[in-house]
Order: sequence, then structure tokens, then C-alpha cells
Amino acid sequence: MEEGTVETPSLAPDPETGRLLPCWETPDGWHILRIHYSAVPDYSFEQAAKGLSPDGVQRELEINWNTTVGKRVYPTFGDKHHVAKAPLPFNPRQPLYCGWDFGTPAFVPTQINALGQWQIFPTLSPLEDVTIGIYEFGEMVADFLLREFAIPAEKTLEELRLVHIGDPAGAGKIPTPGESRKETTTAFDILDHGLELVMGYDERGKPLYKKQKGWGWKIKPGAVNITDRLESVRSRLGTNLGNGIPAMLVDPRATTVIEGFLGGYHHKQRADGAYEWDPHKNYYSHTMDALGYVATRLFARHKPDKDEDAPRRPRHVVVSQASGRYSDW
Repeated sequence: MEEGTVETPSLAPDPETGRLLPCWETPDGWHILRIHYSAVPDYSFEQAAKGLSPDGVQRELEINWNTTVGKRVYPTFGDKHHVAKAPLPFNPRQPLYCGWDFGTPAFVPTQINALGQWQIFPTLSPLEDVTIGIYEFGEMVADFLLREFAIPAEKTLEELRLVHIGDPAGAGKIPTPGESRKETTTAFDILDHGLELVMGYDERGKPLYKKQKGWGWKIKPGAVNITDRLESVRSRLGTNLGNGIPAMLVDPRATTVIEGFLGGYHHKQRADGAYEWDPHKNYYSHTMDALGYVATRLFARHKPDKDEDAPRRPRHVVVSQASGRYSDW
């Protein structure tokens, strides 16, 4: 299913028990019912798991079809702990911290709620075989923000409080055939100021331009170092707020993020059995990179300078799962 659309299943009653079970409807009218083994009376997990590899158990019994032969980048993520039971509420009075990745683009909107939880909303990420320009993707993001956040909050797109954090490569000049160096632009500039398109030429051979208006989105670069990005996300996954409340919570409709955490985003295994140092570049990596750029601006342990856009965090008592120690943040 594409993100940006409602992916919450309907509920169908079990004819025998009356229990409501999640049911999806495909575009061509098929109804898909997914039943976990725990809902089946007298089910023998041990018997069913015989002969299956750990990955096979995850796929066949736990219904985790994103299990890979690689190593998960974020093994501490648990869908029962870090995924909300219902769509997350958006607070229009608080900023949306938006992550961007370029190349194969991805957009991830997040927010920090009153408890200090980092909320991750449904994302936008075209398939890798879809060729899309920066401006076209900006139009998709603008429509997505308007439809999912502004209109439900009875606001205009311009009234949303947006903080944009993105791939530092977006500040690099984009080469275009036939243009001089002065005419080249960057992804950051396109999203901020817009784009001039050549619509034709006059009788003297000079190009005729059409101005495409930008959105005024000023994108700040996240960390270039991938280690910083990974550790910033891991710091939230490994932290609980008071009473066991997770410091990160993912909207159940954010399927690309959830699938990425569960193994879509992974370290590829080499022929010698060792794993690659950097995460494998695939469809999920773009969204997870965008998420990491946001995390480096919000949760980096050591920042070189003060960030005026960082949230003013209330003081909470935090319990680290790793150490069990209490600390204020």
C-alpha cells in the first residue's frame, strides 16, 4: 500500500466467537483477513516451528514478511512496544519536524508530544522505479501536508509550523544540461524559492522561462555521518519515559517506517558470513535516512552549536533500558 493514504484495516467479526479481526480490502475487491496464531485455540507453536529457521518463524508464524537474511539495523525496535494502537494525534500548536532524503526522495513528518515522545506519522516515499524531480516531489509533499495535517486542523498549509531537516546533499548544485554554473540550483533552493522552467525560445533564440513558485521551506542539513544518524535513532528506541512509556511511537499507518525497523532496513550479509558495515541501500533506506536526519537535530548527545529550532524539552524522568539509571533531560 502507498503511504499517504489511510491504511487502517476495517474490522470483521469472527463468525464463531464474535471477536473483531482486522480485514483489508484490495483495490480489486478482495478481502484479506490476517489471523495471528495466538488467536487460534489450542495452537501448538512448538510443533508449527519445527524445521523452520528463525527467519522462517518470523515470516510464517509471526507474519513478519519483512524479515531478511541480513542483520536488522535497529534490533531493539518492537512493534508491540513502539507502534501505537491507533493513528497518532497531530497537535497543530506544536512544530512538525520533517525529514527529507534526496536522490530517491523520501519525506518523514514527526512531532514531539506533551509526554516527550517522538511521534512518527505516515510518510511519503515513491517507489524506486519511479522517476521524479525535486519540484514534483515538493508538490506531492505539499498536497500530503495539506490533506493529512492542515485541513483536519482547519489550517492552511502556510499556517503549519514546519521545521525541515534533510540530506546535506540537497545543498549541492544540481547539474542541468545546457545551463551555466550561475543557472544551476540546489534541492534546498527549489523547495524554498521554486524553479524556472524553459518553455521555449524567442525569435532571437533566447529561452523563455516560466516561474514555478516555491513553498518557502528552508531545510537545515542533518548529520553527514551515518553513525550519528543511527545512534540518534537508537537513543530514542532504547529509552523509556516514566511508567514504561516508549520515547518513540510510530503511527500504525506508517508502514514503510515499521517495515524498515523490522528488517527492511538491514545490514547485508556477505559471502564470507560477515555483514556490511553500512546499511543496505534499498527502498527502506531512503525513509530511514530521512528519519535519521531529523533525529540528529533533535536528539544528538553533543551538538556543536545551539539550535534555535530544537524543541524546548520539559524535564522528565527517563529510565534507560540499557543501564536502568535515572536522568533528567
